[in-house]
Amino acid sequence: MTRLAILCGLLAASLPAQNCNNTSIGAIPLTELGSGTYQGFGGGLYPNGMNVPPVAHQTRAQAATARVQPLDAQGNPDPLGRIVLLSVGMSNTTQEFSTWLPMANGDPNRNPRVTIVDGAQGGQTAAIVADPTANFWTVVDQRLAAAGATRSQVQAVWLKEANARPTEPFPQHAQTLQGQLAQIARNLRFFYPNVQLCFLSSRTYGGYATTTLNPEPYAYESGFACKWTIEQQIQGDPQLNCDPVAGPVLAPCLLYGPYLWADGTTPRADGLTWQCADFSTDGTHPSTAGRQKVATLLQQFFTGSPFATPWYLGGGGGTTAATMPFGAGCAGVTGVPEIITNGLPRIGNLNLRIGLQRAAPNRFALLMLSLAQASIPLTGSCALLLDPAQGLPTDSLFTTAAGNGSIAIPVPGNPALAGFEMSAQWGVDDAAGAPLPPLAGLAMTRGLWLRVGF
Repeated sequence: MTRLAILCGLLAASLPAQNCNNTSIGAIPLTELGSGTYQGFGGGLYPNGMNVPPVAHQTRAQAATARVQPLDAQGNPDPLGRIVLLSVGMSNTTQEFSTWLPMANGDPNRNPRVTIVDGAQGGQTAAIVADPTANFWTVVDQRLAAAGATRSQVQAVWLKEANARPTEPFPQHAQTLQGQLAQIARNLRFFYPNVQLCFLSSRTYGGYATTTLNPEPYAYESGFACKWTIEQQIQGDPQLNCDPVAGPVLAPCLLYGPYLWADGTTPRADGLTWQCADFSTDGTHPSTAGRQKVATLLQQFFTGSPFATPWYLGGGGGTTAATMPFGAGCAGVTGVPEIITNGLPRIGNLNLRIGLQRAAPNRFALLMLSLAQASIPLTGSCALLLDPAQGLPTDSLFTTAAGNGSIAIPVPGNPALAGFEMSAQWGVDDAAGAPLPPLAGLAMTRGLWLRVGF
């Protein structure tokens, strides 16, 4: 055995293995916490326990999405130019993003004008990246140049950050991170004058950690820092303004990207878990398997988010498959129920389902479809957001004990369907909802617009 092999063996033996016994911390993912609270702070990725932006912010985000277009090196519109999607963050960020890159570059559906650049770097914590004079930004410039891109072509960013060895209690450490994320958002606008969108993600599960680098509950609680930074913009902080109508633009439009945290081996509603094997020996950095999980979530996000698909998949001319929530729902026993899909209404997607979550458990729910939208008051704050005169066949189910359910809406493989549009909304028989005999009460989701495409 060589000296190098002996040294490597001794080094490996000296490294602590993951704490594989800590398979759960008992916390609820923000996406499922809803109207509940964690140490007095509400859940959801956005205000009021919701996982979709409020209407006003959704409008701002749609406008920002529409501004993304191919640009030349000087930032002028050019159909042969580039749309740069940049990652910004720390070691976990670059490990995960670089794993996604081959998947994204091999996707035949991706807009060929999109250039993806990994700007994230090991050891670059939020405290460092918040400093606009940090060498981090020089390295990003070098990576942009290596990709044949310029600062002026950066229009979308995936931002995932944390701080090393936090010690402050909650919420102080999350509020510190919030302030740093807000400054990073301003840095993005300073360095990249055409940046329109910034998608934030928090940490993966940290329960297997064997160091103080960023263990639980700090990993879970970093999700609140992302949520609060976005809310800071939603609430109108002029230092984070992204709306040119409202004043000087000092930041991109902030939105939640893929939410990565799940409580160890306890499955999330979408089935995501984090196993000990998903992490390296320190229990903090992802293993090959863990990197692949995040890469898959990134792929799902950029090919499924209504704020990414118009430019990421391209296509134009009304042929790109897309979904977009609209209007306001009305609350039941668990707050406003949510309408979701398991994918995009692409031609040939026979597995497409329109789902319902955060609804009253074990109750009757009706899925309504229409070719046109409307706003028809029903009872209390409940409104039918679909035009019944152009209604399509309905379907129904009884929700599960967890208040979920879904109905198949397969899309045939017929190219002639490209551009077909419809809207959907769920109504739920909910005793805590608005009175509407003969129902026990009525709760309703927001509406969901769908466009069939490629």
